[in-house]
Amino acid sequence: MSLAVDDFISKRREEIAQYKKQFERLFYFLEEDELMFIPEGEKWSGIECIEHVNYVSEIYLPQLTAVCQLEQATQRDTLTLNFTQRKVRSALLPKSGQKSTLKIPAPKKIQPRRIQNPEWKMAPQKVMENFLSDTAQLERILNIIPQSKELSTQKVVTVLPPLKVSALTAVELLIGHMGRHLAQAERILHGGRVEKSAQEPNPDLIYPAREDQSTD
Repeated sequence: MSLAVDDFISKRREEIAQYKKQFERLFYFLEEDELMFIPEGEKWSGIECIEHVNYVSEIYLPQLTAVCQLEQATQRDTLTLNFTQRKVRSALLPKSGQKSTLKIPAPKKIQPRRIQNPEWKMAPQKVMENFLSDTAQLERILNIIPQSKELSTQKVVTVLPPLKVSALTAVELLIGHMGRHLAQAERILHGGRVEKSAQEPNPDLIYPAREDQSTD
């Protein structure tokens, strides 16, 4: 099934815009202890989900940027997504607020630095700045690669070299991957608030004074 290139780009831009709003809603104005808190049952903190997204972007974005600079690429008005491109984003995204059914163990090199090397320190503010910068670069790439069959079919190395995918597949993967881990971060941050709230004493409760049970 053919899609108008402009419609494809517009829909993906809307999707990225929604993720940016979700990111701002989740992470703006949080204290560092909230960003770094790992609730029971989770392996990463909320900000570590974003750090992981950044690591994946660092692998794909430079390659996709180079693809955009290739010469002699023709322009097209329609595109057809192959099977992988049709499935990759929907496979990554969770349904109805639940965890994604597709389990993809992250190689150690793209896991949070706390796991890679406990001596490495994270700067949450820098992680958030990098996320926004990478998202802006992904938007620029999205405006270029789908416009050309030659650009769309260029191969890029994945996080599991020597495995390669087409540039358009990589764009679809990055958008779906962003949505996957923003949903994970939202679940973790909500779980952290619930867990910390349960641990805090309720100021509205009045505790009875203990009777002095000592004897003369």
